[in-house]
Amino acid sequence: MSRSYPRLSIQDFGAHLLRTGDLDPVYIALVKLGWPEEKLERWLLAYWCFYDCGFACYVCEEADTFWGTMWLAAVNGEDHPAPVGRWPRGKERRHFRGAQGEAAVASLRDRYPFRGERGFLDGLAAAAPSYGALTKHVRSHRGFGPWIGFKVADMTDRVLGVHVDFTEAAVFMFKDPIKAAIMYWNQRAGRPALPEIPDGLAHSDLKRDIIPSVCGELITHFHEALAPPLDDRPVNIQEVETILCKWKSHMNGHYPLNNDIDEIREGLLRWAPYTEEAADFLAVMPEAGP
Repeated sequence: MSRSYPRLSIQDFGAHLLRTGDLDPVYIALVKLGWPEEKLERWLLAYWCFYDCGFACYVCEEADTFWGTMWLAAVNGEDHPAPVGRWPRGKERRHFRGAQGEAAVASLRDRYPFRGERGFLDGLAAAAPSYGALTKHVRSHRGFGPWIGFKVADMTDRVLGVHVDFTEAAVFMFKDPIKAAIMYWNQRAGRPALPEIPDGLAHSDLKRDIIPSVCGELITHFHEALAPPLDDRPVNIQEVETILCKWKSHMNGHYPLNNDIDEIREGLLRWAPYTEEAADFLAVMPEAGP
C-alpha cells in the first residue's frame, strides 16, 4: 500500500541516505561492532540465508549450536519455534523456505562439514576481485541466485574490505535499478517519472544511452561523498544502484525517509531480550535523522 509523504528528488534523497546511514545501515553496524572473525562469518552466512539481522545475531552466538539452529530455522516447525515466534525470512529471501530452504541448509552443512561459514567465505576471497567469479561461487550453492550473489559481493567489498570489481553490466542486470534509471531519465527530460521507455526508442538505447547517462550523472553528483562504511573511496556504481532502487520505492510510496533504519531497529528490538548480540547490534545501528 502506497504511503503519503513528500517525494524528494533523487539528488536530495540520495544525500539523505548517505548522510543518515540509511543507504546500508547494516554495513555500518557490522563494521562498528568489530566482532571476532568467526562470529562475523557465522553472522554473514546466516544473514545471506535468511536475510534477518535479529536471527543472524541469535544464531551466530555459538559455533557448536550454529548448524542446529540454522536447521530449525529452515524447517520452521511449530514444535521448535523461535524465541520471537516463527523463524523469520526477509522478504528478499522469501523463496528460501519450505523444502528449498531445508535442502539449501542441508547442502551447505554437507558441503562444508567443518566450519561451513569459513568454507563459504574462503571461496569469496579466492574469487575476488572478479565480480563474475565471486557470484559464480555464490550461485554454486543451492538457494543462492543472482540477487543474493550481488548482495554477497557488495558486502564482501564494503564490510569485509575485500575489493570486488563491480561493473555497470553486473549491477544493471536486475529490473529494479533499470526501471529506476528509466524513471529518472524520463523525469529529467520533463516527462512523468514512469519506468517505461517512451515509444520510438529502441531497446538498445537502454544500454547505450539511458543507463550510462543516468549512472554517470549520479556518480558525478555524489563524487564528494565517501562510500560507507569504510569511507575508503568515493561513491561509485554499487552505491548509485542502491540509491536508484530505494528512490524508485520512495517515489512509489513504499520508502519514507529512514525506512531501513527504522525497520531494522524494530526487528532487532524483538530479538534483543534473547541475544546479547542483537542488543549490541542495536547499540551501534544508525538512528533516524532529518
